[in-house]
Amino acid sequence: MPAVSTEVKELYLCTSLGDLNKKAEIKADKTSTRSYVQSACKIFKAAEECRLDRDEEKAYVLYMKYLTVYDIIKKRPDFKQQQDYYLTMLGPNSFKKAIEEAEKLSESLKLSGDYASLNMPEGKKIQLKPKKGNG
Repeated sequence: MPAVSTEVKELYLCTSLGDLNKKAEIKADKTSTRSYVQSACKIFKAAEECRLDRDEEKAYVLYMKYLTVYDIIKKRPDFKQQQDYYLTMLGPNSFKKAIEEAEKLSESLKLSGDYASLNMPEGKKIQLKPKKGNG
């Protein structure tokens, strides 16, 4: 595992949060739910590594990708049939942590030089708590 960096990396990917959000977009396809779950786990791990390496832009994009894939997974019929199984694979706290870290990184990026005057697009608001099923 790489050593934890103490300084935030210079901005290099984009010039706005909107551009970073575009990099996080994923189109749903006929990939199996299990493959999506495995990909989500890899994306989350990569996001954590980038965060520890103080690469805020890349970490933000990866957390947003994770949240996008998580949303795709939740909409799948087999997820609804085996919700406990898939949630166990995804990890009990990963969703909440991804939201928290994405929000922190968003605020930090807004305060940094190139992103200072830009805000998160209206359509990209994040739901803080996962919906619980009735029953």
